[in-house]
Amino acid sequence: MAYLKFYNPYHSANRDESENCGCGQVPAANFYETDKEFSIEIALPGVDKNDISVTHDKGYLQIRVEKKEEKEAEEIKYDRREFDYTGTSRVIKTGDRIDVGNITAKYDNGILTLTLPKKEAFVNKPAQEIAIN
Repeated sequence: MAYLKFYNPYHSANRDESENCGCGQVPAANFYETDKEFSIEIALPGVDKNDISVTHDKGYLQIRVEKKEEKEAEEIKYDRREFDYTGTSRVIKTGDRIDVGNITAKYDNGILTLTLPKKEAFVNKPAQEIAIN
């Protein structure tokens, strides 16, 4: 899995984590790899499937949630607000090892599961004996 690179647009080395309000956090994710594919599970609880978009462009996979805040929530004056469902995003650099045309996505019970098949040239195959002429 070392091949995939993760980009957090909200990370700052000078930021005091104790002051983290939850605003702009990237969603939590699990990553794993098999011989033929990379898989990513992203936690998006409370999000409607229609508010999620997944795009791949120039070696970057972007998962974005955009939802307009409901009027009832706008009328509430929070003393402290640590999360909302109005939007978030996560960007993952995939490079050129991914078969982009066959990426699949499934959303079930607040978990978005992405399957990124490897290009045939990068699939781990058993060692082959090479004849010497």
